[in-house]
Amino acid sequence: MLRRYTSRNDNDEHMRKELLAKIKKVEESITASKEIGVNKLERLSDEARRAFTSAIESVASTKNLMKDIELRREKLKSWRLGFFKTVWPLNFKYIFSMPFIYGMFFPVVIFSICLEIYHQVCFRIYGIPLVNSKEFFIYDRQLLPYLNWLEKFNCLYCSYVNNTFRYAVEIGGRTERFWCPIKYARRVENTHSQYHKFVGYLDAENFRKRWKGLRDFSDITEKENGRSEPEAPKDKPDDNVK
Repeated sequence: MLRRYTSRNDNDEHMRKELLAKIKKVEESITASKEIGVNKLERLSDEARRAFTSAIESVASTKNLMKDIELRREKLKSWRLGFFKTVWPLNFKYIFSMPFIYGMFFPVVIFSICLEIYHQVCFRIYGIPLVNSKEFFIYDRQLLPYLNWLEKFNCLYCSYVNNTFRYAVEIGGRTERFWCPIKYARRVENTHSQYHKFVGYLDAENFRKRWKGLRDFSDITEKENGRSEPEAPKDKPDDNVK
């Protein structure tokens, strides 16, 4: 576990350079065009958001968190509450909700099994790159010394369920790109990773050509192999309904 977190420090300088390159790319894109349509703004927003996320991850990776935990274990452990202090006094609203929140485990397991069957079978048929589950299933909050065993269990459970949904969103996004890569008429916030590449709502003229190009997932394979992601094909300036 220590080695895994330490290895992230080696990528710090690379992440900073990648951030500067993405910011420069955004600046050049803005300068090159005086009239930027809704679709162009969405792409720039997505690039800026990804660049900002990379910067935050870069800053976080400069600290060896696992080593820091070991050095501060006793101090962190002093903040831990015992099991009985956690559950007492009893909150009957929480007790009433327990069958419903923990009962979701079984539907989520069934969902994840069905999802993975679809993922492994259909993605190979369609030629869509498989989603790397390691990028979505992250479990480390249970390592914190200031959590008692019940809190660690709940964190582990929350991580499993929410990571499953994040994993499903990426699988769904790549599927949507293959079968229906058209943006909605209304602006959509918090979209999946492929949405900004989709064709504009009224761009009938370029739809078939763009659709064929979007079924080429080489941009994803190149990114996963460590190369930079090429810019998505451009839409006509005002082809979306505002």
